[in-house]
Amino acid sequence: MLQNGRVTYTDNFTKPNYTANLVAINGTIGAFGTHSTRPAPVDVSAKLAANGPVSIKGQVNPLIDKPALDLTASAYGVELTNLTPYSAKYAGYPITRGKLNVDLHYMLADNKLTANNHLFIDQLTFGDHIDNPTATKLPVRLAVSLLKNSRGEIDVNIPISGSLDNLQFSIGGLVWQAILNLVEKAVTAPFTLLAHAFGGGGEDLNYIEFNAGSADLNDAAQKKLDTIAKALTDKPSVRVDVIGRVDPKTDEPALRSAWVDSQVKRAKVRDMSSNGDNVDWSTIKVSDADYDQYLTKVYKSADFKKPTNFIGMTKTLPEADMKAALT
Repeated sequence: MLQNGRVTYTDNFTKPNYTANLVAINGTIGAFGTHSTRPAPVDVSAKLAANGPVSIKGQVNPLIDKPALDLTASAYGVELTNLTPYSAKYAGYPITRGKLNVDLHYMLADNKLTANNHLFIDQLTFGDHIDNPTATKLPVRLAVSLLKNSRGEIDVNIPISGSLDNLQFSIGGLVWQAILNLVEKAVTAPFTLLAHAFGGGGEDLNYIEFNAGSADLNDAAQKKLDTIAKALTDKPSVRVDVIGRVDPKTDEPALRSAWVDSQVKRAKVRDMSSNGDNVDWSTIKVSDADYDQYLTKVYKSADFKKPTNFIGMTKTLPEADMKAALT
């Protein structure tokens, strides 16, 4: 039984060392020993000095040849400035502001650690860059902007794993390496991150594709654009530059075909106007039944040499041949 206990934890692999003080430790830990066959139940609460509450529950078997545990833990209101030794080492920036809530599940068996870390980070803010050979070269600030929502919050799940057989084993190091992996994914594939976060599924949001020769978006492209707009609304610190491109092999033939269609539409508008109809260009549609009629008019009025019949009249050609001649 623990009553008002205290534990000081120091990670000596990080320079400067990271130290955390657990105070007001209360709760119970069951019986265990060097030959224990049953794990000891754990139910402990504490406070991280100058921070919020900590809870640890589960079971442990710490004194056997290969220690084992299965624990869930939570801590709330952790001041992120205390984690600057890790952020400076792995990210290259000190933390000047922010709070952290964590929900953890750690399992250790046969010297293998598997764990999941649910992190909720509020108002994470970095200071000036620190030259550190162990720090990532990735644009950390960009990644944080991509991960933050409009309220300045980051909500992520980070799985980790490692082996106690590794002499350099460090839980803190594993967690920060996992965070850096998340940073790398964010900055190397930001649109994939946004797609998963905002309902885009596995879609590639790197580009929005128009139908060849058209300035109109189809439904699928409009959905992708809506997803990007939603993401940017939620992440006001992120700016996207849009660059246009064309593919001459597909766009040029489609543009030529679109030009023919516009001439066919003009031919219909001229007919309607000559009949005294009030014409609104945007509402005019050329039906399949009318298309060949107006295409023929466009073809015959075009200024280029056309094949003629035996009496010298312009031949009537199939639709595909007339369109090919016009383009």
